[in-house]
Amino acid sequence: MNIFECIKSSFRNVFSNKMRTLLTMLGIIIGISSVILIVSIGKGSQAQIEEEFESFSVGSLTLGMSTSTDIETRDMLTMEDYYTLKGIDGVSYVSPTYSGSNTYIKLLDPKETKSASVTGATWDLQYIDKPTILYGRYISKNDVDMRTKVAVINDTTALKVFGKCSEDVIGEQISLKTWKGTSKFSVIGILENSNASTETQYSDEYPESIVIPVSTAMRLYGTDYVTGFTILTDNTDNVDYMKNVITSTLEREHNNEDKYYIQDTAELVESINSILSYVTLFISFVAGISLLVGGIGVMNIMMVTVTERTREIGIRKSIGAKNKDIRIQFMAEALILTGTGGILGLIIGYGGALLVGNIVDIEPVMSISSIVIAVGISMGIGIVFGVAPANKASKLDPIECLRYE
Repeated sequence: MNIFECIKSSFRNVFSNKMRTLLTMLGIIIGISSVILIVSIGKGSQAQIEEEFESFSVGSLTLGMSTSTDIETRDMLTMEDYYTLKGIDGVSYVSPTYSGSNTYIKLLDPKETKSASVTGATWDLQYIDKPTILYGRYISKNDVDMRTKVAVINDTTALKVFGKCSEDVIGEQISLKTWKGTSKFSVIGILENSNASTETQYSDEYPESIVIPVSTAMRLYGTDYVTGFTILTDNTDNVDYMKNVITSTLEREHNNEDKYYIQDTAELVESINSILSYVTLFISFVAGISLLVGGIGVMNIMMVTVTERTREIGIRKSIGAKNKDIRIQFMAEALILTGTGGILGLIIGYGGALLVGNIVDIEPVMSISSIVIAVGISMGIGIVFGVAPANKASKLDPIECLRYE
């Protein structure tokens, strides 16, 4: 039988009963569209995270205390370590940081407060994080030396506290409440919030970000120690070497070992993407179960079709059709069913991803490999679940088929 005639006949047979064909393809459509939607949103989230981290400088390191329970007072990080780290060859900038906890900021309505993430830092941090300063200035050396009560906020915080983000906010005061009481800080700068899109989705979960001089933060929270250091190295080709040098220097100064950890930006992005990949893979696996159900549905319908077309098969065999011709015919119909379902699932899945992405403010990413894999899987299901009906049809006895009513 001519292959083109076979395909033409297969399309005619498949779409002769449109409703049954649609219901047969439904499992394939749901499975493929679910996988495409999840993978597209997952890849879009990864791309968005990588884009946000691009604002951080290459060679940026975060140093902090390990989670070991046997930390002693002599192991704690201090401002003396700041000057030690600045003297290491290959270190461009160092900013000691102190992260305050259980802090709240008063919003535009004086009766309303919200949790605040207060970071004590030095002027070096602006050269490491490279924030976009919209108005005013950053923390200066004089602010740190004089322990001034000044603060740098971002544009979204300015809107929530003052109802506006403009030059007029500079010089205004914000109120921070800690366990020691309420303190007022003068706003000296407003930064662009690079994480605005994510914070908009989870506004209640994200605390307001505020930067104050590290010396002021240490006095505010009553401590002589810093939480850690943010470091920028100029040796970006050998980050591991610099991490070892920095760690060994601190261990020598404190006469200890294995008390500190250093994480670079690339490791952080890789960790987050790895977690997202596993979550996406797991959810895709669950969604893919519907593909198995859809494949079984295709096989069941094809089995029914064989029974319905028994007389047709007998006539074709009686006029010379071979077993392989019948097998090819039914395999082609199974491939058309699953292939069409795969393409429809692809279109619906990406459309759904665009809709969901618009709601959660994530641009979905669909790669060529995802398209090829999705269509390939649907066609593979057609082959796997079309074999049994095709074999059954090809092995029918023509005489018995002609007697069938």
